[in-house]
Amino acid sequence: MSQQKVDKYKEEKKNRKVLLEKQKKRKKMWKVLGPLLALVIVAGIGAGIYYIPILTNRAAQENSGEMDMDELMELLNSSLSGNDVSGNGTDAAN
Repeated sequence: MSQQKVDKYKEEKKNRKVLLEKQKKRKKMWKVLGPLLALVIVAGIGAGIYYIPILTNRAAQENSGEMDMDELMELLNSSLSGNDVSGNGTDAAN
């Protein structure tokens, strides 16, 4: 059993440089992607807070208060892409 431990130690020692390089690359990657991911999440939440009341008010005016979730999501997607859902040619960024 001790020979197995020695063999395992030798194998780990042989691969140590490769493992350390991989760990360093992962740390560098997360140092860059971590804040970027956090920024995307915060921006998404901020956009949701900003756009949902605007879209629900617009939808309530257009549909006299009756709107299901599919119509709301369609309105949200069209507003974010800059297209007008009603088709009257006006810009969505009034």
